[in-house]
Amino acid sequence: MNGALPGERASQLITSAGEALIRAHALLLQPAPQNLETACSVLALAIAHVNDLEEVLSTLPSLPLAAPVEGLRREIKILSRLLETAASYHVNLLQRMIEASVSDVSQGPCVASARRLSLVA
Repeated sequence: MNGALPGERASQLITSAGEALIRAHALLLQPAPQNLETACSVLALAIAHVNDLEEVLSTLPSLPLAAPVEGLRREIKILSRLLETAASYHVNLLQRMIEASVSDVSQGPCVASARRLSLVA
């Protein structure tokens, strides 16, 4: 436990997880490819902190940490909605791109010319 008392360790983990969640939130609000990649790493770190926190809390369930843990839950819910919205956006964008590419191919002038093309043998 890094030499810290369980209560101190839990507080450190809550703080670290909260900071990681806030950083991931900020990165996801500007979803450039590099930010998304960094956000994934930061979320993995937050998950590791939360898993460690669960382990600490399982050994000392009476620690008075309800308010800080509730703060983590709120941030996780916000990130969850943000990720769901981003996923939906990208699915819709991909669908529109597919529809546009099919439409362009079927309506393009090259396709019309190719339909009139015949080979004389």
